[in-house]
Amino acid sequence: MDNEKLMQALIEIFDIQEESEAMYKTDCDDFWKSLSEEDKLKAFYSVVKRIVQGELKNKGSYRHVLYDVFGFGPESYGIGMQCGFLSLHNSICTDEELTKLREMRYNEAGYSLKETITVDLHKNEKDNGS
Repeated sequence: MDNEKLMQALIEIFDIQEESEAMYKTDCDDFWKSLSEEDKLKAFYSVVKRIVQGELKNKGSYRHVLYDVFGFGPESYGIGMQCGFLSLHNSICTDEELTKLREMRYNEAGYSLKETITVDLHKNEKDNGS
């Protein structure tokens, strides 16, 4: 297969993928609109509870949350990317990651979190003879 035919095939696959994702998004939005307010709240509760379990309590990987917490199979990987869950997952930082990020930023600015500064709160009283 020459490069031109390969490129054309890739473009067709990309177009089919985009169309499929748009149809799935529409189907999901229509499903949501069809739910009663009570069912929407139940779905919201169920999904957020599982995200909190996998992300904040288990501190699991993207796959852990999808496969182990939600109980989905590999088909959920792309759907999670499409709806933004992978971006949400990647935006959640652990305390250790935040500490490393702070240290890196402080070091770049010429400071160190490892240095300690002692402040004598009673210095003025001592200097004034109090």
